[in-house]
Amino acid sequence: MPRATINLDEALKARLTDLANQAGQGIDEFVEAFLRRVADADIRFDRGVPMFPPRLGAPVLTLEEVDRLANGDEG
Repeated sequence: MPRATINLDEALKARLTDLANQAGQGIDEFVEAFLRRVADADIRFDRGVPMFPPRLGAPVLTLEEVDRLANGDEG
């Protein structure tokens, strides 16, 4: 299988390293598994934003609910 090098900024590298450590994995192993899961996922992109299909039975927020929560309205 072809191999590639991906350049990361220091903040992202630190975060991925932290996540890999939490998982008990090396950074290369963790990132490869993570990217494979993303590549295999049922995912589409809408203007560059990843969109995942909702889980069966998962609640769906209305636009009004999203606006209310985004504005900090609790009630």
